[in-house]
Amino acid sequence: MNLELKTYPCSVCGSAESRKLYDVKGFYIVQCAVCGFVFVNPRIPDSDLYKMYSDHYFTSASEGYGYKDYELTSNLRIKTFEKWISDIEPYLSKTRGAVLDVGCASGYFLELMRTGGWEVEAIELDKDMIAKVKEKNIPVSERPFEEFTSSKKYKLITMFDVLEHIPDLKSAFAKFHDLLDEDGIVALITPDFSSAQRKLFGKKWFQYKPQEHIQYFTPETLSRAIKPYGLQVIHTSASGQYADTGFLLDRLSRYNFKLLRLIAGAAAGLFGLKNKFWYLDTGSLFAVIKKK
Repeated sequence: MNLELKTYPCSVCGSAESRKLYDVKGFYIVQCAVCGFVFVNPRIPDSDLYKMYSDHYFTSASEGYGYKDYELTSNLRIKTFEKWISDIEPYLSKTRGAVLDVGCASGYFLELMRTGGWEVEAIELDKDMIAKVKEKNIPVSERPFEEFTSSKKYKLITMFDVLEHIPDLKSAFAKFHDLLDEDGIVALITPDFSSAQRKLFGKKWFQYKPQEHIQYFTPETLSRAIKPYGLQVIHTSASGQYADTGFLLDRLSRYNFKLLRLIAGAAAGLFGLKNKFWYLDTGSLFAVIKKK
């Protein structure tokens, strides 16, 4: 994808002053000189980002962004969503109501929530996934979250690996406040710039995908960013996902850890681990947000 990049101010405080941290795949990861927020700058223009997400995003890894084949590991994704639901449950309203999943992909999370008695609704931009969600009779909006409107108030809004993609954070945070019921929550998972994994791998951290991951939070910067919108963080913890040996080996290959890939592949064969799976830390942040 050859696009003319555009320079943007910090999405949190609006400052145009920043310092460069890393050069990753021809993009700069920078840190705001005023508020400390980390983001990509310059980056792909907003209008082109939305086009990228709408056109085979979940099977486009050969283009340098998106997923290789999202559905190939559907069993692991469902197990991950089951785990995330158990993490969210302590903060949910005891009264069932409406759930909005932003960036729902093929809707596995919402199917699980519907089975639990919740009224489910989706936002998705990818045309292929929109078709799958409609086949499951889940109402789906094809507009970006920042443009989404509804007369409903939601008990739960989820953003799983989505917040890092959103260019207009101020509109998104204001939308959280407008759409949440008084006892509703936002549950999100996003790369954690303060994670041990990020510190260990440096510029090789696999969450650095600068075409699409354009915003990088820590628990502290997230709390500061949402505060002006009448929101507060009530919980943060590390998060991960279920992965099998094949997935791990593929990731090591994709991110050019050649020696580690050879060692891991040999170990998997030697110890019979090819069909095993585990819940692994991905250097991600799980956060729960509510109105003040």
